[in-house]
Amino acid sequence: MNDEIVRTINEWNPIEIYPLLEDEYYSEIRKIYEKSNQTNSVEELAEQIHVIFTQSFKKEFDKSIEECQWIAEKIIDVID
Repeated sequence: MNDEIVRTINEWNPIEIYPLLEDEYYSEIRKIYEKSNQTNSVEELAEQIHVIFTQSFKKEFDKSIEECQWIAEKIIDVID
């Protein structure tokens, strides 16, 4: 897994978990990593990020698709 993706998601901390453990979002990051290897589309990755976190955290995840798009851009930048 890409350390930069781990760092990006942990810095974002979309569920606002404090204190945040290094592996708190491990299963979500693993899924995002897999999806990021399958696409270069920011929009598609943003949708996948939104779906992944919504499935994992339900109503606790309240970030917009636009915020997910910003994260997807950062992820695509670090994997290129």
